[in-house]
Amino acid sequence: MKKLIIGLIVVILLVPVSCAAPAPAPAPAPTATAPDNIRMTVTVSGLEKGEEATLTLSLSPGIDPAGKPIFKQTIKNNGERSLTVKITTSLKDGYYLLLLETPDKYFREPKGYLFMVSQSQIVNPTGRNVIFNLRPQPEGLWAEAYISLSAPPKAPPPPAPLIFSRAVPDEAYYLPGETVEVKLLFKNVSSNNVTLKYLPEIHVAKHHVGKHLSTGQALYSWTGRELLVELKPDETTTIDFTWDQKDTKGEQVPPGWYYITWKDPNVTGETVWKTGNVAMVLVRYSQGAIEKIIEVNESQTVKDITITLERIVLTAEEMMIYVRGTPAYIPPPSKNSQMEGFAEYSIDGGEVIPLGQGSLWKENRSEFHWGGRRPGVLDPVPNGAKELVFRIKNVSMTHTPSEIVEGPWEFNVPLE
Repeated sequence: MKKLIIGLIVVILLVPVSCAAPAPAPAPAPTATAPDNIRMTVTVSGLEKGEEATLTLSLSPGIDPAGKPIFKQTIKNNGERSLTVKITTSLKDGYYLLLLETPDKYFREPKGYLFMVSQSQIVNPTGRNVIFNLRPQPEGLWAEAYISLSAPPKAPPPPAPLIFSRAVPDEAYYLPGETVEVKLLFKNVSSNNVTLKYLPEIHVAKHHVGKHLSTGQALYSWTGRELLVELKPDETTTIDFTWDQKDTKGEQVPPGWYYITWKDPNVTGETVWKTGNVAMVLVRYSQGAIEKIIEVNESQTVKDITITLERIVLTAEEMMIYVRGTPAYIPPPSKNSQMEGFAEYSIDGGEVIPLGQGSLWKENRSEFHWGGRRPGVLDPVPNGAKELVFRIKNVSMTHTPSEIVEGPWEFNVPLE
């Protein structure tokens, strides 16, 4: 297993550069740990059948050179194209490293992910996927890089909150018509007694990748009776919420993923939707969903840019789309550039679902990935669906963002 850390290369995803890492800043003062405040989905691709890899989550090497694991899980490939691991854990404020250990024959892209936790959340998350791609060791000297999940803070962190809120369960699955039940927990994470004066405002909205929530998008809203309760340190109060899967017109919502959001108790005045600790609910298709991997490997070239739709992964819970883009030239400087693509899809001529942008620059090409918990889960595809139309509308390069190349690059994918 690879575990020796010789040097550190940090790639800040919001501004893709490659440079020597500065000396680690002092860790933030420890704060009360919120229960299961960190959740991430990790995808490992390229591991051969029968082989194992190990995920470890520990404090950053600059803070804890010993790297004592906070989380550790060994995964084995039994023939899958990719492996998925959900990590749910409690972390205090500080700097952390998520590392993948593999057999020595693999080159890891990346070697690990660095991130910072402040106020029980990942600081300024870039919105990228937590994806490890494994490939054979290249010839010559190559450095395996660490990637940062936290973009540089734009301002000093605000004061730590007094109340931490979360939904239980944070993810659940229902058949059409079943009553959705969620508990909202509000915990005093300070060291003093806190009086919680709170008017519950809970909203249900359809989940769309790349869209920010607003109250105007609510399919269903509920306002409860105002709470006035004093909480001792570590004490919790609970609000029960149920939803009959009906929208504001009293009609059953279609299958798919939905957000349950609520007003942050630490924010006074105007309603602000919670976007960090939301509950996600999947209304399943009564006929079930398609579960298979479709190897497409089809390419289209428009204005000297070639887009290849590699594969589509369909599961009972979601859809994931993998794409590769190659420009006709390597834009200088190649390592400081990336291609961004804006995409959409539809099933059997139905609603066109926007996917927002996605990109990950790798040498002279970009790899795109939609689906998963980052950048956002996509709805599963129902059994009986016949065709998926996937379309990249336009692409641009980050070093010349004003030069947008219009497509479309359109792919018709049979599902039967």
